[in-house]
Amino acid sequence: MELRQLRYFLAVADNGSLSKASAVLGIAQPALSRAVRQLEQALHTQLFYRHGRGIRLTEKGVQFHATVDRLIRSL
Repeated sequence: MELRQLRYFLAVADNGSLSKASAVLGIAQPALSRAVRQLEQALHTQLFYRHGRGIRLTEKGVQFHATVDRLIRSL
């Protein structure tokens, strides 16, 4: 797990969409999607529900968001 992945995770969660988050971050959407998938694999859990209208946090994703948000803000 890398700090970059955590920032990407927060951007996706806060924007509710991979495409919106990729525009905000200034990176390609496939690269962002890959980074989020790798983070989920590293954590052995699904952080997002993916659907046709975007993406939303799972229950574990909500918990992880709270932890990561506090961590990133303290840095």
